[in-house]
Parts: sequence; C-alpha cells; structure tokens
Amino acid sequence: MFNKLIGFFCLLLIASCSYAIDVPRFYGQEVVVTASRLPQLKSQSPWDTTVIGSAELQSFKTVGEALRTVAGSDVISYGSLGSLTSVRLRGANSSQVLVLLDGRRINSPTLGMFDVGDLLLDNVEKIEVVRAPLSAVYGSDAISGVVNIITKSPAKARKIFTALTGSFGTQQYKVELNSERFLLSAGQLKSDGFRTNGDYLSNNVYAKVVQPTPIGHLFADYSFYDAKKGVPGVPTSEADPASASEPNDRQTDRNSFASAGLKNDNFQLRAYQNILNQKLSPYIFGASTNEAQQTGLEWSQNFELPIGKILYGLEGREDRGKTTMSGDHAINNYAAFVQDEFQAGERSTITASLRGDKHSTAGTSINPRAGVVYQAADNLLLRASAGTAFRAPTLNELYWNDVNWNMFGDVNLKPEKSTAYEFGLERRLSDKTTARINYFTSTVTDLILWVYNPTTFVTQVKNIGEVKSEGVEVELERSIGKEGKGFINYTYQKVIDKKDANPAAVDKTIPYTPVNKYTVGLVSGGASLLIKSVGERYADQANTLRLAAYTVVDFKLSRQVSDMINVELAANNLFDEKYAEVVGYDPTTFAPRNYPMPGRNYSIGVKLEL
Repeated sequence: MFNKLIGFFCLLLIASCSYAIDVPRFYGQEVVVTASRLPQLKSQSPWDTTVIGSAELQSFKTVGEALRTVAGSDVISYGSLGSLTSVRLRGANSSQVLVLLDGRRINSPTLGMFDVGDLLLDNVEKIEVVRAPLSAVYGSDAISGVVNIITKSPAKARKIFTALTGSFGTQQYKVELNSERFLLSAGQLKSDGFRTNGDYLSNNVYAKVVQPTPIGHLFADYSFYDAKKGVPGVPTSEADPASASEPNDRQTDRNSFASAGLKNDNFQLRAYQNILNQKLSPYIFGASTNEAQQTGLEWSQNFELPIGKILYGLEGREDRGKTTMSGDHAINNYAAFVQDEFQAGERSTITASLRGDKHSTAGTSINPRAGVVYQAADNLLLRASAGTAFRAPTLNELYWNDVNWNMFGDVNLKPEKSTAYEFGLERRLSDKTTARINYFTSTVTDLILWVYNPTTFVTQVKNIGEVKSEGVEVELERSIGKEGKGFINYTYQKVIDKKDANPAAVDKTIPYTPVNKYTVGLVSGGASLLIKSVGERYADQANTLRLAAYTVVDFKLSRQVSDMINVELAANNLFDEKYAEVVGYDPTTFAPRNYPMPGRNYSIGVKLEL
C-alpha cells in the first residue's frame, strides 16, 4: 500500500508543476507559516503565533530553554543539560503538543512526545509557536498547539566558528559553512553537570542543499544528533542536592532527520524519515531500548480562486517502533486536508479548514476548524476561532507488555479528542508597540490513562479521562532597533481533571500546571535580560504535593571587538534561585523528593566570522 502511495504522489508532482505562479512577497510586517501552512502576515491569521527570532535564540542552547519565554507554555525539566525536557501548551500534556521540524512532525511514535532538550539551536533560524488546536491541518497530536522549529537555509558565503566555556565544566564548539546553495553546520556540547552522574556529551551535524530548477527548488536536508547522558535520579537527600540516587544509570540518544523534495510558491512534495533511538541502562531488570522510525510523504497545492486562497493536500506515514516492552510493531496513517482563506468584506479574513485521518488501529478522525480576523479599527484587531483536534494512541499505549509489573497496552484504544474556542484582541499602541489579550477554553475527552486494578494487580491503558482548561494570556511587545525587542507576557490558567480512574484526582488541578506565570524580556544590541517567573503548582493528582514558585533571571552581553570577532558573556540564574520543576521518588524508600535545577552559572564565548 505504501509503495502505491509513492507512485500516486509522483503523479501529483507532475500534475502540479503547471500551476506554479508567483505570490506576493511581504515587507514591513512579520510573516508566519505554521498556523495556515502558508506564508501569511501575522495580522491576517486568526491563530496568534509567537515567534522566537534569531536574535533571541542566541541567548539559549536548546529549543527547550527558548520555549520558556512563550506565553501559555510550561517547560518542565528534570535538571540541567541532557535531562528530559518537555513542553506543554495551555496545560495540555506533552504528547498533546505537536513538534515540527520545518513543518514535518517529529513526535516519537512510541513515546508520543519529543524531548525538546534534545534539539540544539546550532542550525535553527526561528521558532514559531501556535497555541490552538491544529489537527485540521496537521493531524494527530496537535490538540493544544504546535511548535515549529524552522532551520537555517543557505545564504551568502561565510564561515563562522564559535567556542564557549562555562560553569560545571561546560564547553561548546560550533562551525557553520555557508554558500548560496549549501549549508553545513556541526557542533559539540559537553558538561560535567552540577550533580553526580549528571554529565552530558552531544554531537550535532546538519546539512541542507537547495538547487533551483525551472519548476521550483529541489531541496534535501539531514540532521544527526548523538548524545551520552548520565541519569542521576533524585538526590539521596534534600540536604545534598548534588547527590544521585541512581549514580550508575546511563542513557544514549541517537536521532536523525532527513527529508528531500521539490517546492515553489504554490506546491510542495516532500519525503522524510525520522529515526529516534534511545537506550537506558540499567533499567530495573536490564537495559531498556526504544527504537522508533517514521517514514512519510506529503504533498500540498495552493492557488487563488474567486472564493479565496485554496490549500489542499495529502499525507501518508508509517510509524514503526521496536522497544523492550512493546515489541516490534508498525501503524499507518493516511490523510487529506483542504483549507480556504477568503475576505469577507473589506475588514474581515476568514479561514476554514477540514482534515480527515485514517489510522490503522484507531480508525477515522475528521477535524474541522474556523477562524476570523476582524479589523475593527486601523489599530485594533479582533480574533475568534473554534476547532476540534485528536491524538492517536502511541505504539507503547497500544502494545505495552510488561509481565514483571503487570502493565499492558490495549489495541482497541480510541483517539483522544478535544474541542477548543478562543477569542482575542490585538491593539497597536504605536508603530513599534503591540498589546494582545487572548481568552481560551478547551475540553479533552477519551483521555488515555494508565489504570491500576487493585483486585487483579494489573495496570492497563484505557480511554477514561476528561480535562477542562481555560485561561487568559496577556502580551505586550515593543520592537527595538533592527532585530531587538522588549516584551512582557502573563498567563493565567485553570486546568481541571473532570474524569479520572483515581477518585482523588477528580475536580483537582492537573499536576505541574501553574495558575500564574509571567516572563519579562529585553533583547537589544547584543544584550539580553530575561526574567522568568512560575507560580506555585501541584506535583501529584490529589493536589497534596506542592512545588514552590520561583523566579529566575538570565543575562547575556555580547560585544563586537573587530569586524570578525564577537565576544559574549552570560550569567544564568543570576540570583542563584533554588528551585525544582519535577518531583520524583526515591527508588528505595519511595519518599517524594525534588529534582533540583542548576544554580548560578556563567559562560564566556567567542565567535569568529570569515
């Protein structure tokens, strides 16, 4: 079946080439692509998009670090570099956030989520975050939103070399070789960590080639990430946060992403393959392996009609996993989608989308969405949107088979489903200053939970949960100079467990969901100041364990000392805040204990550009 689909996509490519026409280029306003899968002015999109640009990204090492500054996002880490790091949007769990790399999905088909601490920023141009259900254009996993990591493209010929050293034995080395049609970057990042068995060593290689043709650009890219990590577990005691209750546990991650295709302004055909391999040793009764592979084809076409800008496309994907506890299995998903963006009068833009997915075990899912932008005044925009979304069960949830602990998956699981609504107001206070406020509400049903039966001593996954979310996001942003900006954002959210197998969890706040959170940032002229504050939150379903609120201040200053040399100095957690983002349990006593986050740390680096 998959081979037949490849042939069908090739026919679509031949048919598509004759439709290639030019579309307008936009200047003076920020252009985004994620919410509608097409280049679009931010002011014309019903779904507000947060953009983390190249200037801001220089303050971070990983995608996970950068996402901490986004309104409505909760980034949860088990420690410093190399620790598991997940992103949640508007209170949803990490498997309900779709992570894209240049528009193609990279969520693990076995785990459901993607460890955003494993995505280094060496080759990243910008990140777009859309906090809205986007299954109507992207399919499974986009229940609460999408994080799209957009990589660099070949540009003017140049060579860039970077070296950095810092606290905890941290060292980083990067090289970037660029030409008009080819880009190659490579880097190494290592750290001893601030805890016993907290060391980290990663190597990252990225290459992209672009070749113009009469019908569009041929492109191919490849990314490889290899990391070796210590897994310290919780400390042996609260009084010794640098200790490790699991001093011998080790983990290796080896990820690769490859794609190739042809695109122009009006169509794209792309094939891709993601390989995600992870090994944890020891793991209870021995080493645990998690090998996952995604192979897919995507085709999309857009053109102008009197009824608006039409976008439609087809996708096919095979997810295969081979794990210690789930065995060797594969599932397929095929999808078709259509979208219409049109003007309703002089002041309104309406976007409507519909997508159908056919999953080999979870069946068919149809998801619509609609949104409108109304320009009430020259400096005032009103937004409203509604949509449904779904998450198909992972390979682990379908096929888990752990006889030692009596934990089992279920091949008859249904997809998780959600319905969401959003209303927003955006006001331009001046040519450089914009204020936004968004209200959102959503309900997720058929939530997939692991349910323990005390009579049979068996734990099995079931569609039994329901979660209700609502909140408000307030943002104020001012552009400074060519690439700088200052911003303040505040998020208020209530995320309540409405149905659960555990009666003690019903009507309680979902763990690790702060009610209040704010971020203040300033990026200008090579300097950055970031203040990130997260309110108190619960760490268990019954809401009896609490994690204290914290505020972390990061500072960075860079200076151009010559035409070719730039020097930078950074101080993270400037005031040495003692805090944690996750509660774990001692492997011997099962006592709850916090995973500590790094204290004050410094780094100094130099960049040479030829």
